[in-house]
Amino acid sequence: MLPNESKLRKELPPLGPRLWMVPVGFGGVILIGAFLLSMPFLQAGPGMAPSLLDTLFVAVSATCVTGLSTFNIAEAYHPFGLGVVAVLIQVGGLGIFTAGLLITMFGGDRPSLSEEKTIDNTIGKVKSMRPKQVFGYACFFIVIFELAGAVLLFLLGPPIGQGGVDGGLGVRMGHSLFHAVSAFCNAGFSSFPEGISVWRDHGSALLVINFLVIGGGIGLISLIQLRNRIRKHHSKHTQSRWTIQTRLCLWSTVVLLVLGTAAILVFERNHTLQGLPTGQRVSLALVHSVMLRTAGFSVVDLEQMNPDTILGSLVWMYIGGCPGSMAGGIKTVTFAVILLTAWSALQRRESIQLWGRKIEPKFVQIAVMISFLAGMMIVVGVGALMITEGSNPHLPADRRWLSLIFEVVSAFSTVGLSLNVTPHLTAAGKVVVMALMFIGRVGPLMLALHLARPLKPSKVNYPREDLSLG
Repeated sequence: MLPNESKLRKELPPLGPRLWMVPVGFGGVILIGAFLLSMPFLQAGPGMAPSLLDTLFVAVSATCVTGLSTFNIAEAYHPFGLGVVAVLIQVGGLGIFTAGLLITMFGGDRPSLSEEKTIDNTIGKVKSMRPKQVFGYACFFIVIFELAGAVLLFLLGPPIGQGGVDGGLGVRMGHSLFHAVSAFCNAGFSSFPEGISVWRDHGSALLVINFLVIGGGIGLISLIQLRNRIRKHHSKHTQSRWTIQTRLCLWSTVVLLVLGTAAILVFERNHTLQGLPTGQRVSLALVHSVMLRTAGFSVVDLEQMNPDTILGSLVWMYIGGCPGSMAGGIKTVTFAVILLTAWSALQRRESIQLWGRKIEPKFVQIAVMISFLAGMMIVVGVGALMITEGSNPHLPADRRWLSLIFEVVSAFSTVGLSLNVTPHLTAAGKVVVMALMFIGRVGPLMLALHLARPLKPSKVNYPREDLSLG
């Protein structure tokens, strides 16, 4: 046994209770939310009352910060009902942001070595900071981003009367706050019946939405490092060095947003962006590129999109956002490690070398495992929906496969975009999509807790043997 192995095993509690805290916690919030949303006084009227299955669907989607819905929540719920949806989004987002921290904080102020591994696997490296401090930072960023976003949307959004909005300043502030929470948590729900398409002609408001989505999808550790970098920028006695994770998060975010925007401008020039001014084309293309990071808002008709754009969107949704963020997907750093592994192999290098540092082989193994498991879940999900929706007359016959694949990737990556499939799902199809949203959100957190456990030492040192690959 390795020197620290026995210590780690003694410090680490049994795996079962720690793993089950995540699904039980999220499941409890979902059931409470579904119960509240089923109350008649939160619904717009008897004719608008959703079924219990549809109510549960929205509760799952909100808590897992996805954004898919089988009905228009803005038309079905009173403002207090929309407030319940916003609370579910906020609780779900905070739980995702801080799951590893909340688990380790129960053990005391100073985390053990194994608990530090749990934090590292869920949000990233946190040097010389206790869990309570990081949790405080998480709450700080959530409050600052969402309050600032709400104020800016209040000032820059459309006037009362647009989007079916009637009322005074309080109503407008309510809508602004709802969208700020939904955007930063990467949920994609809107309190407008038409969604955020009411802001198509308000580019400044769309920029605020983009900023909130990017902030929520960039990762807690990256936000902390950015804050420390800004704070120490003018200090001559302190030096702040970017971690590899933060660099990969920032660079991958910029590259994916730029490439996504450029591809949408090219492929949609004769489709959803046709006839629009150049400035608005860029604005709407940027919005769609940002939303593919698992936010789920839409300002164009996705059904009218070029199939090439939809195919590229599948890749962007599969990648998702950054580790330790509100976003889903396999994560940008995972994708970057896969690419760097391929590049290192072509360069005949034994390991990944980046910015004067070497990436340990274990992270390559984890990246491959995450990508494989996500791919298998998507394949299983598509197969399940093909069974449940194979004879669904509401799905377009010419794009059935593409629509179902898009629905599965969107649900598993907790994106929230749909090619108008969600409202027409059968009861069995709704259960499949709910399972995909739940697994796509809870699965990575449980996997992170599992990977926090120490490696099993090999008792026998076997001889090596080469394989023929490719």
